[in-house]
Amino acid sequence: MSTFTQKLNPITGNFEWILQNEDYDYHQEVARSSYADMLHDTERNKKYEAAIKVAIDCLHQKGQKANVLDIGTGTGLLSMLAARHGADSVVACEGFIPMSECAVKIIALNGFSERIKVVPKRSTDLTVGDDGDMKIRANILVTEVFDTELIGEGALNTFKKAHEELLEKDCIVIPHSAVMYAQIIEGPLMQNWNNLKNVYNEDGELLLEIPPRVKECPGDVAVHDIQLSQLPVEFILEIPPRVKECPGDVAVHDIQLSQLPVEFIKTIVSPRVVFNFDFSGKTRFLYDREDVQTIKVERDGVAQAVFMWWDLVMDINNEVILSCAPYWAHPDYSKNNKDIPWRDHWMQAVYYLPTDVKVTKHDQIQLISCHDEFSVWFNIKKVTESITEEDYIRPFCYCNLHSTYPRTRIGQLNDGVRSKKYVALLEKHITTESVVLILSHGFYHGLIAAKLGAKKVVCVEPSLLSRSFMKSIVAYNNLDMVEVIESADKLRELGDGLKFNIVFGEPHYGTSIVPWDNFRLMYLLKPFKDLCDDNIQVFPKGGVIMAMAVEFRDLHKIRAPLIECEGFKMGPFDELIEVRFYVEIRDGILDMINKFKKRFKYTNFNLFSIYK
Repeated sequence: MSTFTQKLNPITGNFEWILQNEDYDYHQEVARSSYADMLHDTERNKKYEAAIKVAIDCLHQKGQKANVLDIGTGTGLLSMLAARHGADSVVACEGFIPMSECAVKIIALNGFSERIKVVPKRSTDLTVGDDGDMKIRANILVTEVFDTELIGEGALNTFKKAHEELLEKDCIVIPHSAVMYAQIIEGPLMQNWNNLKNVYNEDGELLLEIPPRVKECPGDVAVHDIQLSQLPVEFILEIPPRVKECPGDVAVHDIQLSQLPVEFIKTIVSPRVVFNFDFSGKTRFLYDREDVQTIKVERDGVAQAVFMWWDLVMDINNEVILSCAPYWAHPDYSKNNKDIPWRDHWMQAVYYLPTDVKVTKHDQIQLISCHDEFSVWFNIKKVTESITEEDYIRPFCYCNLHSTYPRTRIGQLNDGVRSKKYVALLEKHITTESVVLILSHGFYHGLIAAKLGAKKVVCVEPSLLSRSFMKSIVAYNNLDMVEVIESADKLRELGDGLKFNIVFGEPHYGTSIVPWDNFRLMYLLKPFKDLCDDNIQVFPKGGVIMAMAVEFRDLHKIRAPLIECEGFKMGPFDELIEVRFYVEIRDGILDMINKFKKRFKYTNFNLFSIYK
């Protein structure tokens, strides 16, 4: 059965009615998830299997039955591994209905329907008893409820509630425990993803100064200034101190650390254990913890960020270790440095420190590590400084930069080559008669037009937080000729016979998903032709869509069919992700072609002519 649903068109920015299968959103969510990548993770699968076998054998040797509970079963893989190794009963729960239905099909396909019960519920909703989802409490728990931050998917509460309501007192839990590591580093490359840089001209004169409250946001003392086109010193555009001094956001920045060039990283303190997590239930679950370690600095530098990853101790004998470490810290690197697992579902994390700390070799510093139920954060103090309650507080963004823009966007704004071209363009075309319309999200470089003498500058910023960020820059620099509005529909309310003669779209839009979504500029401008001067100049003037065929070593696994996984047939799951994914690609490409083919050649088009 099909149904009409509303879907955001990221190119036009409007909601459109489209005809879709009633299960489309579910299928799309599965297709875009990391389920397939996890199942392609052979090391993960085999180490889970090894730990499951150890647990079942241990109970059987004691003369006990092995009653297994699989929380978040997904495809049912872990449940089938338990059944394969002789579990006496297996209950698998899955709260995401399309996946629970898929698990039922896969379990039936592999002949385990009589041995595995699938319950389409969250673990916190399971009941135990004669009429419950489980007849008795389980004595083996197997689950995979982890993310890059380990606890970000609610693992602590999942384990705690399971022990309280679903498990026997002396149960075996897989994984048994986890170890979290931290490495303190200096990394200018990482700072490009966290703080905006000052902008200077080729004579070294300050053009655009980032407020201290942004610079002092998790790590940015070693600022690499951007050299732009030559502008007089009176064209300085300053960013508010409130932004410079913002401590940033605690949101984890997950990344493939093994892909970073080593020359971009300077280790200040080598990897060390900061937290141990016991999932066995033998110790109390604590949602909020703090740890302070006094550490000797290994080399001169600036402590700017903390790399974090974790290991899972899978079995009760502490022999099966599943590590998410980057290659230089991976326990298997010395044995086989060419086969360190690549994972998209569990990466490493970067945490930016609230302030940079300049250190000298052999200095003593204090590493402050904290976590709550879902998040982790870090801080650093010198031993000569007293630690206060404020040093333990979870950072939050109050400048709206970090809470509005993703790390990649901040890095894009710090791209010196792009910035230099934008400023050169503004310098060439801005005059005292310029009435400028900026149709791009978060493009604060466009405000330089006001410093260059433009008569009027109007910025369209739909996001409340982004609008607040831009307004703070405008107010701090006393740019009375700049107005920031929430939508293009408000342009007609400006009055005064306003006629725009320059339109600037970076282009960047917060709703963009694929590159061509940024061609939204032409849709935004067309309804307001009457507000534009006959000699209007639109930038950019054109665009090119480029594509390149590539062969991936690992990344394709997030979409690649499984066929079989650890000897089990996975056809229903392949159908679920593969068919939906390729239908989505096909429909997306056809939709893009149909929208654009009447307006320009497939690979090259002229925005100015489209407007005309």
